Amino acid sequence: MADSQNPEASIALMNPLDAIKKSPPNVWLSSLYSFEPEKWGFLGFTEEWMRRSFVRRSTSGVLVVLYGASRSSPQDRRKIIGVQQQSHQCVYAREFMSEDDWNKKQSDSDGKKRWNYGVRTLRAWRVSRESQIDVSRFASITYKPARGQPIGAQGMPLTSDEAHRILDLDLYEVEVYGQPEMGFSAFGAAENVLTPSRPGPVSQSPHMVCEAEGRKHLYILNLKGDADAFLCEPAHGRLIVKVGFSASPNYRCRYFNHTLPKGAFRWTIHKSTFAEDRAPFPCSGHALEGEKAMKDLLEKSGKSLGGEFFLAGSDEIEVAWRRGLAVAENWRPK
Repeated sequence: MADSQNPEASIALMNPLDAIKKSPPNVWLSSLYSFEPEKWGFLGFTEEWMRRSFVRRSTSGVLVVLYGASRSSPQDRRKIIGVQQQSHQCVYAREFMSEDDWNKKQSDSDGKKRWNYGVRTLRAWRVSRESQIDVSRFASITYKPARGQPIGAQGMPLTSDEAHRILDLDLYEVEVYGQPEMGFSAFGAAENVLTPSRPGPVSQSPHMVCEAEGRKHLYILNLKGDADAFLCEPAHGRLIVKVGFSASPNYRCRYFNHTLPKGAFRWTIHKSTFAEDRAPFPCSGHALEGEKAMKDLLEKSGKSLGGEFFLAGSDEIEVAWRRGLAVAENWRPK
């Protein structure tokens, strides 16, 4: 049961941006193995005194910036991967996990003893893969390798400069276990995404996702599944692809998968400048010309499926990709 001495039936949360700009900021740093607020609806502590210390030293609505611990996947390790907003409602882990996830935790001899004392998570945002940075750069004062264990166990408050670095990240809000479903959320700069309240359900009607001007990556997505069945005609080994550009190809891929019904077809990233470790183009002008060059080539060498979608062979896609990169890199504003 929730701690009866600390109920928060009606929680007035601090505006996330106010938490960042407060002096001192109401922002902490912690670590975890994987960022899964849709499965863990709380921030966990192993000892009750650790939870009491966190509640005493922070204000309800505190933001917790999370980085991947040593046991995280290699791509998340030591990277800033998420931000959560915590209430001061004290809970026990079992209350804010599914039965399957609780049983999985209890079956782990290490996990069974840890993170059972929680404070409830009310909102959470995932950091786009393209804007993740190393924790040593993000929290250059607070984080030291020797502090890794206490930071993960208890958390530590960030300095004002470190807290403001959240605003350099691109985020999108994600579901939190125990909170109302929110639908698909918008992606963007933290300053725009960290709104005072959760967005309402997103319209189920098809719509375009618009991004603010800024740095862009080129990408090609590949629709995985039986292409013959999808097209209702033989694909002859060719791939169904979509070309485009975005600040976050990973998020864009996630968005297009969200628009598909659950089934045998899923979009995956076939090519992206981010995946190739290339710097993003400084503005959409570069990426727009690169996208146009890819579309023109695929229109001639492959088969148009309408708009940004094509049917093409692997070699044709590779040629179009290299052409798109060259055009984008050489574009200059008139």
